Formats: sequence, C-alpha cells, structure tokens
Amino acid sequence: MVPLTDDPHPQNEETYDQLISLIENSQGRLAPIIVACDDSRLRQQIVMRYEAEARQAKICPYRIVLGQEPSLRAGLVALKQQDNQLQQGGTAVFTVTGAELLLRVKLNSQDEQSELDKFFGYLQWTREGLREFPYPIVLWVTERIFLEMRRRAPDFWSWRKATLRFADESSQLVQISAVANPQVRQAQDTPDTEFLPPLTELQAEIAELIAKDPDSPGLAPLYNRLGQVYAQRVRQGIAQNLEQEREQAIAAFQQSLTRYHTQNNPAAEMGTLNRLGNFFKSQSRYLEAIAHHQKSLDIAREIGYRSGEGGNLGNLGNSYCSLGQYQEAIDLHQRSLEILHEIGDLQGEASSLNNLGNAYNSLGHYQEAIDLHQRSLEILHEIGDRQGEASSLNNLGNAYASLGQYQRAIEFYQQALETYREVGDLYGEANALGNLGNVYYSLGQYQRAIDFQQQFLEVGREIGDLNGEANVLLNIAMSLAKLGQSWEAKQHYQQAKQIYQSLSLEHSVERCNTAIDQLNQIIPAQQSIHSPNVRDE
Repeated sequence: MVPLTDDPHPQNEETYDQLISLIENSQGRLAPIIVACDDSRLRQQIVMRYEAEARQAKICPYRIVLGQEPSLRAGLVALKQQDNQLQQGGTAVFTVTGAELLLRVKLNSQDEQSELDKFFGYLQWTREGLREFPYPIVLWVTERIFLEMRRRAPDFWSWRKATLRFADESSQLVQISAVANPQVRQAQDTPDTEFLPPLTELQAEIAELIAKDPDSPGLAPLYNRLGQVYAQRVRQGIAQNLEQEREQAIAAFQQSLTRYHTQNNPAAEMGTLNRLGNFFKSQSRYLEAIAHHQKSLDIAREIGYRSGEGGNLGNLGNSYCSLGQYQEAIDLHQRSLEILHEIGDLQGEASSLNNLGNAYNSLGHYQEAIDLHQRSLEILHEIGDRQGEASSLNNLGNAYASLGQYQRAIEFYQQALETYREVGDLYGEANALGNLGNVYYSLGQYQRAIDFQQQFLEVGREIGDLNGEANVLLNIAMSLAKLGQSWEAKQHYQQAKQIYQSLSLEHSVERCNTAIDQLNQIIPAQQSIHSPNVRDE
C-alpha cells in the first residue's frame, strides 16, 4: 500500500489499517466511524487513499460536506434521492467533512456556541433516522469536537462503530493522544478507552470474512480488536469465564501478530505487541509483559521510530515498577525522557515525566515526584492537552497525599476531577473520586469519604469496572465501620466479597471474610443495645 506521507508515523499506518478494515467489513449495516484529525492535509490524503481502495473493492465512495445546515441525515437523504446505486441497495462508504467550519471565530462568541449546539443537536436528534442507511459513515471532526461529542450527543455516540485518531504529520512532533493510541505512549494504569464493538458482532464479522477469504489482510485488525474486547471484558470483570476469556484475549492478539508479521506490517505488529504486553501487565504477568514490550522496542529501533522507542522504554519502565524494581524503572524512564525530549515530542515527554514521578513516589522520594509531575503539568498546559493535565493533577494529589499533606492533595484531586469531567473521561473521573474518598478517610471525615465513594460507584458501574466497584464497596464498608454502622458495613463487605469471588481475587475475598468475622463479634452487642429484638439473619 502507498503510505500516507513520505515519512508517515507508524501509528497512523496502523490506524489507517483499522479504518479501511472497518469500511470493508461494515457493508450492510449502519456503522458510524468517528475520526479525529486536526491536520487537514493529512485528512485529505487519507480520504483519497481509502476511496481509491474502496473503488477497487467495488464499494462506491460518497462525500457530504456540512454547511450552514449541519444535518448529517439530510445530506444522506439527498444523496440517496439522486443516486440509483444507493436506491438499489449497493455498497457504499460516506465521508462527512465540514464540521470544523462550525468552529470559525465569530464576532459574537455566543454565535459560535450556538453553531456547536446546532451541530450536536442534529447528531443527537437524527440517530434513529440513520437506520435506513446501512453503510459505514466516516465522520471527520477536529479534536475539540471529538472531545465534546460524547457529552453533547450521547445517543449518537452510543451508536458509533469505532473512534479513531490520526496524529498531525505536518511537523516532526508526534502528538498522538494517549487515549486513542495508548500502545505508543507509555502505558497508563487506566483501561483503554477506545470504543470497541460488542463481542458477538465482532465474532460474526471475523467468521464472515474467514468464509470469504481466510487470508484476507482485514482479519489482522479484526483479531486485534477481538483481543482488545476480551481484554476489556477481563479487566472490567464482565467475562463469563475468566480463565477462558484471558486465554482468548491472548490467542486473538497472537493471531493478529502472526498475520501482521506475514503482511510485513511492523507498525501494526509493534502496536499489538504493546497491547498484549499491557494486558499481561494488567494480569500481573509482568515477565511476559516485559518480553512483549521488549519485542516492540526492538521493532521500533529497527524501523527507526524514535517516538515509539521512547514509548516502549516507558512501557518497560512501568512493568519493572510493578515488579517493585524501582531503580530499573527509573533508568528506563530516564532513557525514554531523553529520547522524547530530543525529538521534540512534548506529549511523550510529559508522559515520561509523569511515569518517572510515579516511580520516585513509589520509592518514597515524594519531593522529586512532585517536581516531575509539576514539570509534566506545565508542558501539558502549554500544548493544551487537558486530559493529560488532569492526569498530572491527579498524580500531584497522590504525591501530596503520600506526604500527609491532605488539604493540598484534595486541591489537586478536585482540579483533576473537574478537568476529567470537562473532557468526558469517565475512567479518570472515577479515579479522582476514589482518591478524594481515600484522602477524606485518612482525615477521619468518614461520611465525606462515603459521599465520594458513592459517586465513584455510579461512574464505575457506568463504565463496567467491576474490580473498581468491589474496591470502593470495601472502602465504603471501612468508612461505615469507623462510623459505628457495623451492620451496613457488613453488607458492603459481603457485596464486595461476591464481586471479588467472581473475579477469582482470593486475597481480597479473604480480606472481606476477616472483616466480616470481626464485625460479627461487634454486631450482637450493638443490637442488644439499640434493637434487642433484631436478629442477624
């Protein structure tokens, strides 16, 4: 295939592979694909490239440009009325551009806001009306619109087939979002928030494509996404059979790796190695994580991808940190930082500073950690990365909490919480809420701690984080016990225990059992004082 540019970022090549696979494999079904890209030149190159490949695959490309009446459905209806191919139900792909025109600076700032409101309103209101268009619809938006869409057009967002981001190739900076492409950034200890399709839908797509062409290049990205789906189900605690789906995640990633290697696609192979390494890390299989991150690092060096080299060094550093080998982790993060600073990758540099700060925090070097997180925060503020700023603010809160400076920690956690909510990062929001609950517990303000822990529960259940839900139920139980509400505490310990059992986390189950046994000794005495006739059933 022809590359995107003369010197493309490897991650953009992998993202393009995912996009063309989605276009080819989504015929006959409604498939909104939301793509964020601020580089207009790159966007035009990508559109021309996938339209050419679509024609070769007998898929007719169509374009819609949003204007003063930004209705996606209206544009689709107009095209269908004018085109016999669409009226007869032929194959197609729709490219929708022009959303960025709504962001032009106006003399009246309220005018700009009302245009955005109108755009998001159309997206929200016309969701049902899109059912009659069973095609892939590639909606190109700016990063700003992308970040607001989840909050302001939630119904349309829930119907999306996929979300993708392309990095700006107009300069030497490689500012790839940590959310969209965590495999190139140093891995964060948060789940991958990229949208993933339902398991059954993805399995059906793979089976359908295997029946047509078992050697299709499109199977590699599908297996990659299948691995991500299984990994997400395992991490969130919704796997029906935990051990089986762990192995299915690994097997799917390995299928993808084999096919990418056969296709001589090192960029995609590198990304999949990192996803598999991250999954092994999430399952506490740190040596296997290190082995896969090392392979990814070797590929990055082989193809001369300096940003990828820096990111892989960071992933290795995080794995060694999880093993408790903090000095080794610090050395790797320092090397990562040097490379990313040298090539001018500001976002990567900020991520390295954060990871380095976390390693120093784990060593008990709290002031060094604070200095590093502060430097990271300054860079992220400079480049306008609000989500990255929230992460740095959260890390600063952690460092001050470790120092016992709880009021300072609360200030940073609150700022992080507000920013996470602003950008629509539910995982980050849950993390900040949990940290606020913990710090108020440390202050002895147990009811305040429960208030934040209850908010965490609401968000955690929305994102399907069963492990997080169990942890916060346990924290609520501890706070209730401190308040003398032993019966309520026991109920929360039992709820947490049930979830831990479903996740096969025996150590946590035992912790709950110990706490319940202790409460069983307290509850009869409390009942005899307050409610003599109440029995513990």
